[in-house]
Amino acid sequence: MKYLFAACLAAAPLWPIAAVAQALPNGTLITGTLNGQASGLLGADKGFAAVSGSNITHLAGDLEFLSSDYALGIDFFGDGQVVFYNNTDALGLPGSYILTFDFSGLNGPLTGFTLGAGLAGGSVTASLLNEHSISITLSNVAVGEVYGTFSGQLNVSTVPEPGSALLLMAGLGLACALRRRGVAP
Repeated sequence: MKYLFAACLAAAPLWPIAAVAQALPNGTLITGTLNGQASGLLGADKGFAAVSGSNITHLAGDLEFLSSDYALGIDFFGDGQVVFYNNTDALGLPGSYILTFDFSGLNGPLTGFTLGAGLAGGSVTASLLNEHSISITLSNVAVGEVYGTFSGQLNVSTVPEPGSALLLMAGLGLACALRRRGVAP
């Protein structure tokens, strides 16, 4: 039995430790609306210009959207973090902003949204529309400082990379093959 354990340890480098895909891989296509209007969001792919299709952009590591009134910026990150920017010289954003986002290319289904740090007042609520779409409502949000930010987290049920399962199967197969060859007494 101790030799079987040694064979398993020899195969251990083939076993994945925690290879999990990014929640929002670079290049994820994001389509957004503000208060039900595609023209309400201006995307980075179109240079934040008010042109047709500007509400569609790719995740690229930079700010993805500005509201058409330029008061709100939205930035998505590969780990699912979302940063909301108050792009005004006030301490917050009065009124309501109802944002909807549809993500094409997620590494798993959306499972929720968790509010992060930085919100000093008002409310942020979210509801899943389906496994790749979410609605986030900002109501009279305050960030406590001019041009401040607050954050949230998109929860995505990530799945292991396909190579991880293959590595695990290869390691187990090697352990079994070594045992059959008589490595164990």
